Amino acid sequence: MTTSTDSDLEAQLRTARAGLTSLGALGDRIATLMLGPEDPYAVYAQMRARGPVQKSRIGIYAVLGRDIADSVLRDRRFGRRTLGGYWPQGTSTFDNSFLAMDPPEHTRLRKLAMPAFSPKTIGALRPDIERACRELLDDVDSSKPFDLMEKYAKRVPCAVIATLFGIPESRQAEFDELAAGLSLVLDGVVSLEEAKRLQDAVDGMTALFTELLAMRVVEPGDDLVSRLLRSVDGDKLTAGELVAMCGMLSLAGTETTVNLIGNGTLALLEHPEQWDLLRAEPDLAPKAVEEALRYDTSVLMQARFAHEEVELGGKRIPVDSQVTILTGACNRDPEAFDRPDVFDLRRESGPDHISFSSGIHYCVGAPLARLEGDVAFRVLQERFPTLRRAGELTRRTSPFIRGLHAFPVTA
Repeated sequence: MTTSTDSDLEAQLRTARAGLTSLGALGDRIATLMLGPEDPYAVYAQMRARGPVQKSRIGIYAVLGRDIADSVLRDRRFGRRTLGGYWPQGTSTFDNSFLAMDPPEHTRLRKLAMPAFSPKTIGALRPDIERACRELLDDVDSSKPFDLMEKYAKRVPCAVIATLFGIPESRQAEFDELAAGLSLVLDGVVSLEEAKRLQDAVDGMTALFTELLAMRVVEPGDDLVSRLLRSVDGDKLTAGELVAMCGMLSLAGTETTVNLIGNGTLALLEHPEQWDLLRAEPDLAPKAVEEALRYDTSVLMQARFAHEEVELGGKRIPVDSQVTILTGACNRDPEAFDRPDVFDLRRESGPDHISFSSGIHYCVGAPLARLEGDVAFRVLQERFPTLRRAGELTRRTSPFIRGLHAFPVTA
């Protein structure tokens, strides 16, 4: 049954989308980007002539310049919350995770998570990742076209995160479904049905990790939850913070890597000479990961809020204003990268891309994402060296996430 609250939310979502559509028609390119265009890079190209920092009629300041973006991400005058504590996503689980926090809370919680993502800890996962990739591709019927996203890209990160958290095999299907539902927090909710699905996913993931926490109190293991649980016992972390951290890491650790694998494979197949180069030199796989992250990044936007009045790119940014880093635009900034629109595994060294952010919020799971991408590309080209597209792509229509729903291929 639809309640008055549901009807109000549905009306608000329709009104917001209609407003963005109207502003986009009037030439507000930032509003256009908030609608999730199929090709944001075309919109970025239209925007560049207006400078590296631009203001939308909806009040957002957008950054298209890579170096300015890097400075914002490193500048403590900008944070993840306004001075009043607001965070746009608004789901309690994520409000309570360090992704949504500023120091000192962010510093305390991030420090607890860091050991689980050390080079030694992550490097030890390589055999598990290789096994997962090989088993997934062994299950593919390559005698006919198949969907790379469903059969491979979406499954690799979920399998790895389930191993990292020690999720029982009997609950892994449930975890996969909940992780898919949580992706709506990144896609942007545009309907009442999606709002309900997101809330159900948040509630379900919270319940799952609450149960897992209780299990690990009785039977601790060597998984991430068990290690973090010791910090709860030491009063460094509350049980609620632990559950929130696990939920956030499960989302960040699956969603972005799914699209790294999908976007990267698409770029390789659309540039067959680069696919052939990777086949000839599999040790270029780490370069393929970095170039995929730069050329077609998974996360298109990163939001920060000004904690004081700041001058940025010749514009005065008022206190509590939202500054949105257009990551995809910054990673193809012609002022920072030579031939920015070219996908090239032999690209000469230059500035780092900002797909993993920068500064204190640099992605804690970046080493894991890089390792998963490295192994996923190596195993894919080894198992299916003649891989190629086999039909029309279906893209996600998200302002925040760049990815594919369906990617038909044939081997």
